[in-house]
Amino acid sequence: MEFVLEALIDSAKLLPFLLGAYILIELLETYTSKHLKQSTLRSPYAPLIGAGFGLLPQCGFSVVATDLYSQKKLTMGTLIAIYIATSDEAIPLIIINPGKIAYLIPLLLIKFVYAIILGYSIDLVYKLITKKQSAPHLEAVNEPLVHANEQTEEEHEEHSHIGCCGHHIEEEKNEHWTKRYLLHPALHTLKVFAYILAINLILGGIIELAGGETAFQNFLGSNYALAPLFASIIGLIPNCAGSVAITELFLSQGISFGACLGGLCCNAGIGLVILFKQNKSIKNNIAIVSILFLASLAIGYFMQYIVLL
Repeated sequence: MEFVLEALIDSAKLLPFLLGAYILIELLETYTSKHLKQSTLRSPYAPLIGAGFGLLPQCGFSVVATDLYSQKKLTMGTLIAIYIATSDEAIPLIIINPGKIAYLIPLLLIKFVYAIILGYSIDLVYKLITKKQSAPHLEAVNEPLVHANEQTEEEHEEHSHIGCCGHHIEEEKNEHWTKRYLLHPALHTLKVFAYILAINLILGGIIELAGGETAFQNFLGSNYALAPLFASIIGLIPNCAGSVAITELFLSQGISFGACLGGLCCNAGIGLVILFKQNKSIKNNIAIVSILFLASLAIGYFMQYIVLL
């Protein structure tokens, strides 16, 4: 039953971050509802800023970003950039291993640059698609990407005045600041925390039955040629166990830097679970996971066989 304690600890670590993030978002939403027609969360700098925050050694930001994306306050490009940059437990594990610490800066730099390139590329593709949106034969093909990135002015107005936990900002403008800036974010944090805890308990139990993180390490190290593929698959697991297994195997020279990079680019933490819970478009969710997986696979094989790392 050790996995129960681990699930509680892993979930509890996110509480301060989530609360702080939702308080900040509430402040930003209140400001933008009064002064801006378009949220700054959808600014041209969003993929760059998102990639920077994604590098922080935790998966809390991917959770918050996914929540914002489901409310159409982030573009798909920004969300993908955050997912790619996220490393979860990898950074502290590398730091405490002096023999491999030289790989930390290249790892972060590659993830950061790659996240920015993908983020802006995806948003650019969307803009090109919208210019041809009048062509009937393109609508079915482009539906997942188009649905994800933008909304009509009417939809935007509807979402831009709703706070982080679903309350209407204008309707509650006279309420006490403690309720708006503390109670609402706290309630939202507790809802998300409860869901994260439940998922961590379920996944922890499955991982325990499968043989623990050692089983993942054995699986990853069994075939060098397929290591980037295996690492990317395991990276999709919405739990810190995936990033731990990938990083530990790299530190013990069980997989290459390329395979490790691919697996960590694919590891968006619990964010993917929140995506399927909050975002109602299944096609859109599948499109995001597919892009994340294929992009991670590409960088993993590129670094392993082209750059030979």
